[in-house]
Parts: sequence; structure tokens; C-alpha cells
Amino acid sequence: MLRSGPAAGIFWMCMATLISSVSGAMVRELAGQLPTMELVFFRNLIAVLALIPIVRRQGVGLPDKSQLPVYALRVLFAYGAMVLLFYALARMPIADVYALQYTIPLFTILLAVIVLKQQADIHSWIACFVGFAGALIVMRPGIIEVTLAAVGALTTAFMHAGSNTTIKILSRKDGPEVITLWTNIGMLPLALVPTLFLWVTPTAQQWPLVIGIGVISSIGGDCFTRAVSSADARIVQPFQFSRMIFATAIGWIMFSELPDIWTWVGAAVIFGASYYIVYREGKARKALAARQAGQENPETPA
Repeated sequence: MLRSGPAAGIFWMCMATLISSVSGAMVRELAGQLPTMELVFFRNLIAVLALIPIVRRQGVGLPDKSQLPVYALRVLFAYGAMVLLFYALARMPIADVYALQYTIPLFTILLAVIVLKQQADIHSWIACFVGFAGALIVMRPGIIEVTLAAVGALTTAFMHAGSNTTIKILSRKDGPEVITLWTNIGMLPLALVPTLFLWVTPTAQQWPLVIGIGVISSIGGDCFTRAVSSADARIVQPFQFSRMIFATAIGWIMFSELPDIWTWVGAAVIFGASYYIVYREGKARKALAARQAGQENPETPA
């Protein structure tokens, strides 16, 4: 079994993108049958139930009280991202939705500069400009109608970036298990309240899909974590583009939908710009680590 190294990272990343594409198709299949809020509620409920064995085994406790406002912000970002993603998946081709998701690193750079006061060089700003130009290629305002679903898909990417930014703050004091658990618990009441007013009881045929969305989404998240933990991000990130291939194949098989050439072009431009940012960030981190190691272990004169 693959444990670590480039091959393991690539394998887990491809598994993560395949699973997320399947999950998106399941959401699309239930669109119009069950309310979006209800699907979001069950997705989070199952995620919390799946985390309970991990919590018991690792003894995850309460979050740091000083970070509760940041937790509240992360819950809002994560909840908004999930609602908008499910809304977009229900109303536009799956591949188009995931093409716009490649803008997440671009929004993350913007928020890191604004919120975390991090520095971004001219190369990062050019990459952001090119990446957002790719988003315009996918959406093509003025050429085709820009739907609420397309705006929702792009806003989802911003929400995910906001969530990523809060994780960087929370991880200073809390571990990933604590952050994941309490974020999902915080999202439950937000999803439950509208669900109570919009409730539609799933049929016997719908229950497997409802439960499946939660289960495989949790598995997909674990695969992604394994991917980025097994190998350098510069190795595994290019294989995120496999999501476009999987989403296109599943969309064609299940819904007879294929993205046009401009969606592929836009997705490639966005992905290329995003990967460039990830690549440069990885090089900068390695250079910083090398400098710090050199300072801690200076060469002694002969």
C-alpha cells in the first residue's frame, strides 16, 4: 500500500478529485428533488458522525477560547461555500463549476495580503490577473448569460479562500482535528434552521444518495489530506486538473453534458496561474527553511 512519496501523493490526489466529482454528480442528481439546505445539513451531520471515532481515539478537546471569533468566521465561510457549491452544482454543468473552483488559490493570495498582511510580489499579482482572466473566459460575460449559478460557483471559490485564511490563523493554537470537528458542529445549526422550514422527506430511493454525499465527501477530504501530506504540493497540485477530466466524463455519462472548448481553455488558464502561485510559494518556503537551517547550524571554521 502506498504510504508516502510522490507516487502516493499523486494517487491520493487523483482519488480525491474523482470522489469530489462523484459527490458533485450525486448533488446534481438530487437537484430539484430535495432542498439545497437539506442536502447541506445531512452532509454536515454525516461528517460530524464520521469524526466521532477519530475524536474518541485522539482525544480532541474544546477549541481555544481566544479563537472563538475566528471559528465563527470560519463556520460562516465554510457554510456559505457549501451552500453556494451545492446551488451551482444543481444548476450548471459539473465541469464548469469545478473549472471556476481553480480560482481558490488566487482569492487566497488576495486575502493573505489583505487579512494576514503577507507580501505578494509582482509575479503573484500577474498570476492573479491571468487567473481571473481565465474565469472570465469560462463565464464569458456579454457573450453568454451570466447566471446566478455561475456567480455562485465563483463566490464559492472566494468563500473557500476565506476558510483557508482562517485555518492559517486557527492552526497557530489548534490542531486540524479540532478545527475540522468544531467547524462541522458549528455549521449544523445554520443548516438545520432553514431545513426545518423546507423539509422534504427523502424517498427510499433518495436516502442512499443523501447518505452517500456525506460519506464520500468525508472520504474525499481524507484523500486530499493524505495527498498533501504525502508529497510536495508542487508535485500533487498539477493532478488537481484531473477533476476536470473526471467531472466531464461523469457529466457526460449521467447528464449528457459536455463543457465547450472555452471552458477547457479558461480552466487551463486558471489552473496554470494557480499552480504557478503554489509553485513559487513552495520554492519560497524551501528557501526560507534552508536559510533558517543555515543560521541554526553555522559552519565552524577549520
